[in-house]
Amino acid sequence: MKGNFFYKRVGERIVTERKRKGFSQERLAFISDIDRTYLARLEAGKANPSLKVIGKISKKLRISISNLLEGV
Repeated sequence: MKGNFFYKRVGERIVTERKRKGFSQERLAFISDIDRTYLARLEAGKANPSLKVIGKISKKLRISISNLLEGV
């Protein structure tokens, strides 16, 4: 249960920052070089993101990994 809560919070942070930057889910997935369906699963809290994927996403959102994971 605890892990699922963490994944859900990470997903919520990704969605918040993605929308703040004005990216569609498809656009963020494309520029981050990850599959759109995987990004959708991350945002829904249904996938376990690796640090590499978190790094790719944070880089394209122009936010540090620590800021992306802040409060999670």
